[in-house]
Amino acid sequence: MGRYIITIGWSVVYMLIVGFIAAPLTQTVFNLNDALIVGLIFGLVFAAIIPTITAHSSKDKSKYSKLK
Repeated sequence: MGRYIITIGWSVVYMLIVGFIAAPLTQTVFNLNDALIVGLIFGLVFAAIIPTITAHSSKDKSKYSKLK
């Protein structure tokens, strides 16, 4: 559960940084609410998709590998 929360948190932080940098480049105003919402959506998507992809990517001896 913790890795999902961390993924969502970091995606929100990255989206804030990207939005802050991209707003002057596109000559728009930085909107904090929009950046938070987009970061939350991307975080939820990545938190759901990445573990599914990596669970079947390789067979190893780690405790996260489901292929044993």
